[in-house]
Amino acid sequence: MAGISSLGVGSGVLTSDLVDQLVAAERRPKEVRLDQKTERTEALISAYGMLRSAVTELRLPMRQLGSADAMKSFSATSSGGNIDVTVDAGKASRGSYSLDVKSLAQSQALASRDVFADRDATSIGRGTMTLQVGDKTTNITIDSSNDTLQGMANAINEANAGVSAGVIDTGNGFQLVLSADETGEANAVNISVSEDGAAPGLSRFAFDTADPDNLNGMRQTIEAADAVMEINGVEIRRPTNTIENVVDGLTFNITGEGASTVKVAQDTGAVAERVQEFVDKFNELQNTIRELSSFDSETGQGSILTGDSTVRNIQNQLKGVLTDIIPGLENASVRSLADVGIGTDFRSGELQFDSQKFQQQLRENPDDVTALFAEQGRTTDSQVEFVRTGSSTLPGNYDINVTQMATRGSLNYAMPNGGDANAVTVGTDNSFTFQVDGETTATVSIAAGDYSGADFAAAIQTALRQNSALNAAGRSVQVGYDADGRLDLYLQSLRQRL
Repeated sequence: MAGISSLGVGSGVLTSDLVDQLVAAERRPKEVRLDQKTERTEALISAYGMLRSAVTELRLPMRQLGSADAMKSFSATSSGGNIDVTVDAGKASRGSYSLDVKSLAQSQALASRDVFADRDATSIGRGTMTLQVGDKTTNITIDSSNDTLQGMANAINEANAGVSAGVIDTGNGFQLVLSADETGEANAVNISVSEDGAAPGLSRFAFDTADPDNLNGMRQTIEAADAVMEINGVEIRRPTNTIENVVDGLTFNITGEGASTVKVAQDTGAVAERVQEFVDKFNELQNTIRELSSFDSETGQGSILTGDSTVRNIQNQLKGVLTDIIPGLENASVRSLADVGIGTDFRSGELQFDSQKFQQQLRENPDDVTALFAEQGRTTDSQVEFVRTGSSTLPGNYDINVTQMATRGSLNYAMPNGGDANAVTVGTDNSFTFQVDGETTATVSIAAGDYSGADFAAAIQTALRQNSALNAAGRSVQVGYDADGRLDLYLQSLRQRL
């Protein structure tokens, strides 16, 4: 009799473990191939990350050298220890300056004439003190809560009035001392007092800068003063001991009186250091490329990016930058990086930098060296200024023919009565509307009243300077009042651009 049998039934041959093993064996080759692809992909991502990081590190020194100001580094030296000089290399220029500091700026100091027995218990009077420092006015109330020397000092300090107060022990009693927070004559302190008749005495702390010898108030112990300095024989006054905006690119910090000489010279060494930073970062990039794309002929094994097109493109671009003659400099004294001491080691591909040769070329051919690293335009007419190029600008020569100069927009108005007192009456409901360059409209108002010509011009000028529409548009209108009693309005700045 025939029967039906199934392999393994009852024999335990096709167990679940055996089935799992058969499936795993079938899947294993695919998993290995997938794992290998994953590992290579991750290795490529890591390698490209290293390459990108090295390129990014090179971009910073390249960007710094890409500005014309990077080749204009200057340093300053002072023959005297009373003057320190800081330099804005982009604005400074060579020069020598004779400086003579006549006096330093100082802040005003006051002290009470009366001496008090106790700083915390003795009543000094009550009322209101008005402190005026520069254009800032502060009222301070002295009442039963603070009518002592220490209470007054605390109230002044908390008021942020531009004055600092303290109490000193003279050995024979206590005195109030005040000092202006800022130096300069404009920050002198004036103190007026309104006394409480029921508790007088506060007037002892009044002070008038116009009458410093008055014996009825505070005593001036240090007079407010501006810094006074002569530069090449020209007197300069400033409210602080930091003198700015006198010589382009220079800031003088004065610490004492006396004469000295300040010399400003081109700091070619500082520029060479910037170029050295570029060379170092370039060589780091070359080392990274060599590590990622090398090939071992003995083992026949290459690195992860061996033969990679991205690496080849980067190297070709860098090679062109290093060896090509810069367009426009074909007939110049300096035409390529090799002319300023930047050469290539043919064995390693790294750069070598001759700092002395670079500095010599920078001193002798500053414009040509600058053109190697930064965009530059040169004009044959000193009245035409090169400002900048665009991303699509091609190197070459461009002929310019100026047929008409732009003119400054202006308005002239003859004031009534020649601009004498009360020449203009402004009502309470008033406004003036100006249109500048046919684009920007500014409406301003000034306080009602009678104005002379000069006062009216000054009021209009202030209102225009504070106008948000003009400020947002970068427009500025200058208002003048001339000797013939005429009001002049004109654009403050004018720049011709092609």
